[in-house]
Amino acid sequence: MRWILLSVIVGFCLSFLGCQKQENEQTNQTIEKKQEILENLVLKSSDGTELNINQKPPKEQNNFKNIEPKKENILKNLIITSNQNNLKVLLFFTTWCDPCKGILPHLENLKQQFGEQITLYAIPIDDLVGEVENLKGIIQVFNEENAINMPIILDENRSKLFNALGGIEGVPLIALYDKDGKYIIHYLGAIPEEMIEFDLSQNLAKIKAQ
Repeated sequence: MRWILLSVIVGFCLSFLGCQKQENEQTNQTIEKKQEILENLVLKSSDGTELNINQKPPKEQNNFKNIEPKKENILKNLIITSNQNNLKVLLFFTTWCDPCKGILPHLENLKQQFGEQITLYAIPIDDLVGEVENLKGIIQVFNEENAINMPIILDENRSKLFNALGGIEGVPLIALYDKDGKYIIHYLGAIPEEMIEFDLSQNLAKIKAQ
């Protein structure tokens, strides 16, 4: 009887240690995943250009105990460059989003206004926020219906960028980066064309003044 009881106790302890080990491994994997940053991530666009994305290490949060830390804006930590020495305008969108469709003509106007001083990139995230069987087919129809002339990024590495951002709060999401790839500003939702025009003009004026 004593041997049976001892065997049960030993078995329970081993089982507990096994679960604890598994939990620790899962925790370590989660920590490693959280600490992972983007290095030389390449996104290929439909016009043949490539965006090279690097991420600055996140700043350490010095928060008091029991105070929820602020969610860091990962967009600010990205360095986005290409072989084109101009401003980059990234549009994250979904094909079913009406405000996304509504802002497209305004972005086309800005492209006409600023010419080669800026490059627009459209990044669909339909398949990253829902189940999509044929994203390329959906995008082709979307392009025809909305007469999109800007490069579109369908590269599989979109998911790595999406995960690094911790997902996206909403669309349309527009992010501006300067000629050196540094973050300028971003906008969430349908915003006036004049607001983007102002920020682009301000940054281009700084470049000319240098």
